[in-house]
Amino acid sequence: MVTTVKLQDPFEYSWWVILIAVVLGSIAITAIVFFLIKLFSALRKKKEVKRPAARKIAMTPEMIYRVKTQYIGKVQALLGNYAQNRIEKREAYQQLSALIREFVHEVTGINVENFTIKEVKAFGIKKLDVLMEEYYVPEFAEDEKAQDKDFTQSCNRAMGVIKAWS
Repeated sequence: MVTTVKLQDPFEYSWWVILIAVVLGSIAITAIVFFLIKLFSALRKKKEVKRPAARKIAMTPEMIYRVKTQYIGKVQALLGNYAQNRIEKREAYQQLSALIREFVHEVTGINVENFTIKEVKAFGIKKLDVLMEEYYVPEFAEDEKAQDKDFTQSCNRAMGVIKAWS
C-alpha cells in the first residue's frame, strides 16, 4: 500500500507574518523616536536660562544721580551701624546685599532680589555678580568662614559700583 502525503509549502502564510512584523516594528520605532524627542527637548529646556523680562525705566541723569546718592547714604549708614557694633557681620552683609539688589531693581527695573549668581550673570549686569560672590560666603556660611572678610572693604566696593553705575 502506497500512501502519499502532500506537504504544505514552508511559509505559505508568510505575507501576513511579514505584514504584522512591519507594523509592530514601525510602532516600536515611532515610540522610541517620540520618547527621544521628548527627552532631548526636556534637556534643552533645562539648559536654557530664562531671562525674566525687565520693565523699561526712563531715568534721566538727574534721577540716576539722586538714586546713587540715596543708596550711597544707605550703605554709609549701614557701615556706621556695623562700626558701632549695633549689628553683627552676617546681618550687615545680608543688609548690604539687600541694598545692592534694591539699587539694581530701582535703576534697571530688574528684580534681582531672588536671583542666583548664574541668573545675574545671564543678564550681563557688570560687577553685580562679583559683588554677589563676595557677599555670598559671609551672608550664608558659618561665622568662621566669614572672618577673613572685611566689611568696610566690601562697603567701599559696593559704593564704588554704585558711583560707577551709568
